Amino acid sequence: SRAFMCTKYCKHISPTCIFLYFYLLFTRFWLVSVLYSIWWFYDFDTPGRGGRRVPFLCGLSVWDYMRDYFPIKLVKTVDLDPRHNYVLGFHPHGVLVAGAFTNFCTYATGFRTMFPGLTSYLLMLPLWFRAPFFRDYIMCAGGRTPRPRSAMTSCLSCSVTDEAQFKL
Repeated sequence: SRAFMCTKYCKHISPTCIFLYFYLLFTRFWLVSVLYSIWWFYDFDTPGRGGRRVPFLCGLSVWDYMRDYFPIKLVKTVDLDPRHNYVLGFHPHGVLVAGAFTNFCTYATGFRTMFPGLTSYLLMLPLWFRAPFFRDYIMCAGGRTPRPRSAMTSCLSCSVTDEAQFKL
């Protein structure tokens, strides 16, 4: 089924990106890896400063297949005031947290409609941001790293007039 193919794809995307990066170095497309390395050096701290979300990627239909395969649900138990910032813990956690990613980095489970005015971000291990190409992919979906600590503190202390943010 398409959901199974999606899960296999999502599971192997990080190693594939690493392989592609090194493979390109030994082909006539070596310049792509070299230019990306320069970009990576210039952009190294972006995951700790907030990343960059691309709403188009968050709304792809591939996330619906992922949601249906596992199955993943987001259950609302209380209304949250969009004038405040929130930190939530997610458990069980592991190396690849499909439930947290699908709920808070994609639009597949209806987070935007359940909590209007809140923007979700998933704080991840800095290790994920060391995989070339993959780091940009997860930043585009709303992934961030909690390091340095000042990055997380500044996000939680933004004023109420700023965009309300929902932190995990």
